[in-house]
Amino acid sequence: MTQTSVTIQVNPQSVPSTPPWMGEVAAVAQVLRHVGLLKAIQEHVQFARARFGQYDTIDFVVVLLGYALSGEATLQSFYERLAPFAAVFMALFGRHHLPSRSALSRFLAALDQTAVEALRTQFQEDLLQRTPPFPSLGGLWDRCGQQYVVVDVDGTKQAARQRALPHLPSLPAPHRRFDQVCAPGYKGRKRGEVVRTRTTLLQAHTHQFLGTFGGSGNGDYRQELKRALQVITSYATTHKLLLSQILVRLDGLYGNAAVLREVLDTGAGLIGRSRDYALLGLAVVRAPPWRCVPTQKVEPPAPFTIVQTCPCPLVDLVCG
Repeated sequence: MTQTSVTIQVNPQSVPSTPPWMGEVAAVAQVLRHVGLLKAIQEHVQFARARFGQYDTIDFVVVLLGYALSGEATLQSFYERLAPFAAVFMALFGRHHLPSRSALSRFLAALDQTAVEALRTQFQEDLLQRTPPFPSLGGLWDRCGQQYVVVDVDGTKQAARQRALPHLPSLPAPHRRFDQVCAPGYKGRKRGEVVRTRTTLLQAHTHQFLGTFGGSGNGDYRQELKRALQVITSYATTHKLLLSQILVRLDGLYGNAAVLREVLDTGAGLIGRSRDYALLGLAVVRAPPWRCVPTQKVEPPAPFTIVQTCPCPLVDLVCG
């Protein structure tokens, strides 16, 4: 068998590949510039800080947007992947200088709630004022043709793990950066020492995020729910919907009677899971089911199974 020679040429110059998420970032940047949202953020979101250098608030905002779109696990991995294309990335948003990791860290540590709320307002106004990207809002229709829109209000938790810090007389007092954003709280099945709670608003049919609110530890879920109801009211007004046409879906975090009554008092509909087990002791709930006259028979797909549905009387929610 004849052996052929193989020639291998190696170029010492590094040619990194384009990140797979760069195309999505370019598309989002084009949309944000086209609708004028980047310009609105530059004009209305002001945050003055000493030693800001050559950076502006919008520079840090576009970095965080790119990080969210990239799906990278950490900011360190995001910066390492972005480093060869830093100038191209910032040019997509009409900017020139990519903030360093240390500058971004100092900016986030010094950022106040006023600037955060101003940024939230710009995104919310853009969501409500622009023409919706869908021909229809979607929804559910009953037998009378009445439309209902479901909005999912969900509180999620993220746990953070902390390593042990040395406590020696020769060392300064230790401090953790997580103390500013996390606190001890209910972790569920997640492993960690501290948690952070985030409340999200999702339009269930178009999968549009209407807002998000966060807090350290278990958070103030009552106050976050009130803010969520304000956003839902603005959404219904913008799209010319009655609040009675909005169905708010809540999970067990909001399952006591006092919280459910706050939602019902606004006039919106409610789909939720109650954790107020005292309602099970009411006489109207404990009434034997055979005293009810079945109104409908349902045959599920399972063979030899027939389910009879009975009318359920209204149960007043007792706050307590």
